[in-house]
Amino acid sequence: MVNILDIFNKSIKQKTQEQKGKLIEFDLDNVKIVKLDKKVAELLESQTQLESLSLVECSLKTLEGFPKLPNLQNLVLEINQLDGQAINFIANTYPKLLCLSLAENSIKTFAELEPIKQLKKLQQLDFSANPIAQLPGYFQKVFDLVPGLQILDNKDKNGNDISYSDYEEGIRLDSDESDDDLDEDDGDLDEDDDYESSPQLTKKTKK
Repeated sequence: MVNILDIFNKSIKQKTQEQKGKLIEFDLDNVKIVKLDKKVAELLESQTQLESLSLVECSLKTLEGFPKLPNLQNLVLEINQLDGQAINFIANTYPKLLCLSLAENSIKTFAELEPIKQLKKLQQLDFSANPIAQLPGYFQKVFDLVPGLQILDNKDKNGNDISYSDYEEGIRLDSDESDDDLDEDDGDLDEDDDYESSPQLTKKTKK
């Protein structure tokens, strides 16, 4: 039997090395998790600097027991089996989220979506290939629910497709840092600062 904890341990160590000893971004795809057990959750929660988490196609049915991750800004849980309870959990657990993708899950109703209005900083959202995306008025209702939203299902407020072709690293979202803050540091980033910048907009993993 595959030991999920061992898989997470190994992947975290590898990605921490790649990120110069400071784990800011963590992704793990195509591993059948279903539900995080306590030890895996504690392992992730110990990564106090984590800002970006991606678990794509992991057969997740619930987020019950997920780590708190107070600095999380980018959450990608595409191609799982999550429903409205996941929305409620995310809204109450990750207040700093800028980007959230639940593409290809089981979100069905606007009532399930209601808690997402608590995410005041949310700028990018993806519910494509969920049943809710087929409901009349879906696009406008989601933008009305989240006033600060810039991108929904890879489209802007006018319904225009967002092109990522010119952005090999993605498109940078505004973070809490102002332009004045950047000016104080002359706007220069050395190699050690590569992973200290805010998460970037993400596009769907599966084409």
